[in-house]
Amino acid sequence: MITNVIGKVTCFITRKIDDKLQLLLIQHPNAGIQIPAGTVELDEDFKHAAIREAIEETGIEEYHSCTLIGSQEQLFDGKYIL
Repeated sequence: MITNVIGKVTCFITRKIDDKLQLLLIQHPNAGIQIPAGTVELDEDFKHAAIREAIEETGIEEYHSCTLIGSQEQLFDGKYIL
């Protein structure tokens, strides 16, 4: 049974302009250009975490949808156990 879990979310924020789909990237102050992402807080579900991180990192407060497109689990064999 896994008891220590750190949830992470990545936000693929897109818009369509002139029939072309654009992906939003941000300039992180320490980590360079990246896709908005972050850590799920205690007792927070992944959807709310994704929306919160998107708002915090972009300043955009309204989104038309939020859809889970996949997930991945990684066991770190005690290397990163809290």
